[in-house]
Amino acid sequence: MKRLAFPIAVALLSGAVLVAVPFSAALAQLETGGVDNRKANTRAARNADKNKSKEVAENPFPNATRQEPPAKASNKLGKKIDKAIKALYEEKYDVAEKEMNDILADAKANDYEKAMAYQGLAQIASERDDDVNQVLDYTKKSLDLDALPNVTHFSQLLQYASLSMGEEKYAEAVAAVDQWLKLTGTEQDTAYAIKAQSLYRMEKLDDAAATIRKAIALSAKPNEGWYQLLMASYYEQDKFAEAAVEGEAALKMLPDSKPITRLLGNVYIQAEQPDKAVALLSAAYQKGMMSTESEIKQLYQLYNFGDRPLEAIKVIEDGFAKGTLPRNFDHLRALGDSYRLAEKPLEAAKAFGEAAPFAPDGEVKFLQAYTLYEAEKNAEARAAVQEALKKTPFKSEGQAWILLGNCELELGNKPAAVQAYQKATGFEATRSSAENWLKNASRM
Repeated sequence: MKRLAFPIAVALLSGAVLVAVPFSAALAQLETGGVDNRKANTRAARNADKNKSKEVAENPFPNATRQEPPAKASNKLGKKIDKAIKALYEEKYDVAEKEMNDILADAKANDYEKAMAYQGLAQIASERDDDVNQVLDYTKKSLDLDALPNVTHFSQLLQYASLSMGEEKYAEAVAAVDQWLKLTGTEQDTAYAIKAQSLYRMEKLDDAAATIRKAIALSAKPNEGWYQLLMASYYEQDKFAEAAVEGEAALKMLPDSKPITRLLGNVYIQAEQPDKAVALLSAAYQKGMMSTESEIKQLYQLYNFGDRPLEAIKVIEDGFAKGTLPRNFDHLRALGDSYRLAEKPLEAAKAFGEAAPFAPDGEVKFLQAYTLYEAEKNAEARAAVQEALKKTPFKSEGQAWILLGNCELELGNKPAAVQAYQKATGFEATRSSAENWLKNASRM
């Protein structure tokens, strides 16, 4: 299953495709309210013993099923813990590391003292070494000792879930969140967000949708990425109707959200509702929300697909004027296509002519010749198609020879026309048509 990228939706006459744009930046790492702030969390753990009485008094987890463990250090090891914590605050990591390892090596160290030592080593692995896997390892060892106060233990556990998710250890992240929910006896939007993203990455999409719904329901101000994850969980299963419903609801909550607007537009495209996509994205364009090259390209393709070429032309020309769209092959050819749809052949010919030098073959030059022929500019059309036939092979090569024959006939050069039609008979796609043109030419 593809992750975070949407498939091709519809094709335009030039062979360009209307592509739904990825939203990987939004889903790559959902914000989790600071759970991934390893330094802040481990500092909280370092203060657990000192602040225990205050934490118990405030007790943010009144329904916890985990009993508060005894948190007591001996005089000897307590001094080592204090020395290590002081060294950590002063960023003297080598000193702190030695003290923590001394505690772990002491045969008389109790579980609380060992858990504190592992927490300190996790802090060092984070701040000095930037080694997430080592942080996870030390945090897991501290958790397994099950000896720190509830507030610290629960903070560790949620941090472990967040870090596991970031390291693509999704099953471990889900298990940690489930344990957190059970032990705390409470629910938190952050916990469900971590679990939902992990489930999404495990391709358990219905479970991901149900879980992120809980996060949204619990939050006073849901994260924008949570709505995107909910939509994506349906989108990835081709449940476009459900994705559209969620996107429309999300946009009511966050009307100026560019990612949700773009994603909902993609959903409409896949649901074969181009009119809704055009309405949504054109309104976003008017609000200044469609400003990148890929966004503007999608919009002008939608206009062309919806038979609204004049609007496509305006968007492309505005993009050129503002410098948002480079005058490259793709956009110039699209401009030519738009003018063709708008039945403006001379303007189309000009755009195709500007695009032609960037083209790898003669196809676009042929399109320029064809539009010039439509405008009854036969001499110019002949010159253009002759240039096109210098860059072979290309898709419409047989048609180009027929066009050259037609131009020659219009210009009164029957022998040259016959020669061109004979060339066209060498292509299977145009053989029958070329033979008919030869018969017509012979009667003239």
